[in-house]
Formats: sequence, structure tokens, C-alpha cells
Amino acid sequence: MTTMNFIPNRFRRQSALVVGGAQGIGKAIAVRLAREGARVVIGDVDRPMMAETALEITREKGVVRTVRCDVRRRSQVERMVSKVIQWHGRIDILMYVAGVAKLVPFTKTNEKHWDWTLDINLKGGFLVARTVAPHMVRQRKGKMVFMASTNSWDAEAELAPYNASKAGLFLLAKTLARELGPSGINTNAVGPGLIRTRLTEPVIKNKKFISKYKDLIPLGRIGQPEDIAGPATFLASPDADYVNGILMFVDGGQLA
Repeated sequence: MTTMNFIPNRFRRQSALVVGGAQGIGKAIAVRLAREGARVVIGDVDRPMMAETALEITREKGVVRTVRCDVRRRSQVERMVSKVIQWHGRIDILMYVAGVAKLVPFTKTNEKHWDWTLDINLKGGFLVARTVAPHMVRQRKGKMVFMASTNSWDAEAELAPYNASKAGLFLLAKTLARELGPSGINTNAVGPGLIRTRLTEPVIKNKKFISKYKDLIPLGRIGQPEDIAGPATFLASPDADYVNGILMFVDGGQLA
């Protein structure tokens, strides 16, 4: 079990947009940001899970709002960002966590599956960042954190579109680090290893695969969403004011 050491008021008076924040890693990040004082807005397509996460945050006296957003649709992305500005007047932190994956052999990967994966994982990141960036430029300040993957660096079989999308997301982060850095905006990416979420549940249930996979992780365990929330919120904090354009692997040593 992962223990989170919260830093009270670290994000006090800051507004944070967590895209894909209804569950899993996104939820862990949203909860942590709220516990540390941020005014959180969760954007997601899963209304029931968003409501559940928002209720958890509210019960802990956190400030949270939700807005349904399909990141593949520019009009919905623009509406989501407009809502954040309407509610809080600014966006200090963007966490792009929305993502999908499905194991399919390359010879059976069709165009529909490729487009579905790239549209959510990569195009969505572009659309959200492109809509948020002008607000951060005007503020002369902001933190963008993209949820990449160890697959950004080390590809896995039967995940061609996922691997490509996560590599692309990291290169998008590096590009924005160069372009937006002069405007006081830090852009980075986090590369989780195997984390226990709904997305990875089918893999984790495969006992033969998971016993072999765990041998690749020096720490000897599968990660929890909270293992990612700490590094991600560090990159959004003042402690990371001079960190720009990196991919921070959080994988228990898998790529060591």
C-alpha cells in the first residue's frame, strides 16, 4: 500500500485542470492536488466516476468541479477550458492523463483501432494544450504535465498505436518546453510503468504474464495510482520551476 505524504496548501489559490481525472492515475492526481489546496476541475467522459471522485474530494473539504469532455472533439475541449476560466479566472496547472490501450497484434491492428488510440492519447493532448496555452502565456506562468509511459521509450508487442501515441506525447511535451518556456511555462511528462488501474486490469489478471512481468521490476511490485500522483504533482509545484522538457519514469526500476 502506497502512503502519500501531503504538503498542505502547496497549491493554494491555484487552479488545476485534470483531463482524464475520473479514475485511476487521473483520480489520484486530482485528489492529491485538491488535498494540497488546488481548485480542481476534472474533465472526463465518465460522468458517474467523475461524480464519485468529486464527492470524495468534497467530503475532504476540497474544491472541485467537473465537466464532461470528449478530448477528440475540439468544441468540447474549448468548452471545458472556457468553463475553467469562467469558474476560476485562470489555469495554473494542466494534467493531461486521458488515455486508452488495447492489446492487438500488429497484423490485426486496423485503421479504426489506430485512430481511436491516437485521437485520445495524442490528438487530445494537442487539442487541450493548444486551448490552454494562450491563457498560460497571458499569465506568463503555468505547468503542463502529460501522462506518457515507459512505452514512450521501450515499446511492447501488440501495442503499436499505444506505443506511438505515448512517444508522440512525450515529443509534444518537449516541443512545448522549448516553445512555451520563454513565456514562463514548464512542460514535462511522466512515464509510468505497470500501474494497477482499470486500463491494466486485463493484463494484471493474467497470472502467467504478471508473474513474468513482476520479475522485470526491481521493487518487486505493481505500482498504484498514488505512486504516480506524487511525481506528477512535484512537476506542477514550485520545486520544479527549473524542470522543463523531461520524461520522468516512475516504474519501480523497470527500465533501470
